[in-house]
Amino acid sequence: MNDLADRVAKAREARGWSQAELARRVSVRRRARGKGAVRQQSVNQLEQGGVDAPRYLLELAEALEVDVTWLSGQGGGAPPVVIRAPAGIVRVPLVSWVEAGGLADTVEPYMPGDAAEWLPVVHHHDNLIALKVKGQSMDRVAPEGTTVIVDLGDRALVDGKHYVFRHEGRATFKTWRKGPPERLEPQSTDPDYQPIVPLDGVEVVGRVIRKTEEI
Repeated sequence: MNDLADRVAKAREARGWSQAELARRVSVRRRARGKGAVRQQSVNQLEQGGVDAPRYLLELAEALEVDVTWLSGQGGGAPPVVIRAPAGIVRVPLVSWVEAGGLADTVEPYMPGDAAEWLPVVHHHDNLIALKVKGQSMDRVAPEGTTVIVDLGDRALVDGKHYVFRHEGRATFKTWRKGPPERLEPQSTDPDYQPIVPLDGVEVVGRVIRKTEEI
């Protein structure tokens, strides 16, 4: 094992990440720069000493939050001390409701190569998307045109919290109610909007963690 392979493995293990998780985080950064994704197999090959100079070295160092010079095998030999970084600014893709409706069956982050717009958001997660609210079914919470930030990594349902769901192949923004009966509840000034029950075929896309009308 060469210095690069050893340091990548130590930095990854210090954070408690799998090779697949590291590949995902590197891929997020590369996609944001219009570059190709990195597979778990590539990280494994790197850690086995099979790659001396990976094309994604910069994004690798950024994902692991270590100095690129240290990671490449130069400098001291001590493994990095992992300190959780405070919340920072992440770039969040603004996507359509059609795109959001296709995200429920994957735990991978949304990695668009052609996002129309990226929004700066102060947060420590990078698995986020932004959506502009359509319709009036949640206008008591977020009127039409409001932008909501959705955490794709948070799908644990909590009574009274707001989520984007996939229902009949489409994205829908509703409040989760545990019941009985369990239901997706609108928060609307229009009484024509009714809760969705039963919940056969409903999948969670992610939890709405923020809203803003200024974006």
